[in-house]
Amino acid sequence: MNRTLRGAVFALLSATPLAAAPVAQVVVSDAWFRALPGKLPAGGYFTLHNGTKATVALSGADSAACGMLMLHKSESMGGMASMSAVLSVNVAPGATLKFAPGGYHLMCMEPRRALRRGAKIPVILLFADGREVAADFQVRGPNGR
Repeated sequence: MNRTLRGAVFALLSATPLAAAPVAQVVVSDAWFRALPGKLPAGGYFTLHNGTKATVALSGADSAACGMLMLHKSESMGGMASMSAVLSVNVAPGATLKFAPGGYHLMCMEPRRALRRGAKIPVILLFADGREVAADFQVRGPNGR
């Protein structure tokens, strides 16, 4: 290929934007806290979608609005309800997991003044692989509205 033709091909390719492949990621949506009066713990709920090709393990969360923010799971067995802390929650590749009342949720212990209805609270979700995903949680009233 002669020098002029090579230069023209290079110029054409350089000027043509190449479509970038979409980046697979972990996505948080529908994030909210249930504000309760006083210093009562507040539940945090959200939907987590794993758009990657590997299982991700949610291993914690952090927010300045909470003295401590922990992963919890509520269960009902034999008519008895219980709630316990969990160390991590796995989400399979391509799967979506809903953190909702009566199941997995965040528990905001010692909520701070910022946890008022109508506020948006920044939360960092922490994953076992070192990944961190930031999300704003809307603060809703006790009835979830």
